Amino acid sequence: MFMPIFDRDLLYPTGNLLDPGSVHVAIMKPDDYGKLPVFITAKTGHNPLDHIETLVAIIQADIFDRTRINIKNQGIFFFAQANDEYTRVVYQDGEQVTEKVMNIKVAE
Repeated sequence: MFMPIFDRDLLYPTGNLLDPGSVHVAIMKPDDYGKLPVFITAKTGHNPLDHIETLVAIIQADIFDRTRINIKNQGIFFFAQANDEYTRVVYQDGEQVTEKVMNIKVAE
């Protein structure tokens, strides 16, 4: 089960200045390999998966620059989808790798 250690809401650009996107970001305790699970849930009608690079850059600048953690190297991103499904995004050798995962347990 994933246990949150930090969370916050973030705004991000969508291409329309009058309609920014909003997500809830929850950082979980590191896994056994030292990777930080980052859960991202949409709060507006925009699909965060259409803005992955922008969101990762904002999360890096707004949260992880202070702790000197490179979240692209140390993070596992989980984008919430419908029906208890997530899209898992990791970066391997600088390349984005995505896959669908289901039934992840997150402590409230």
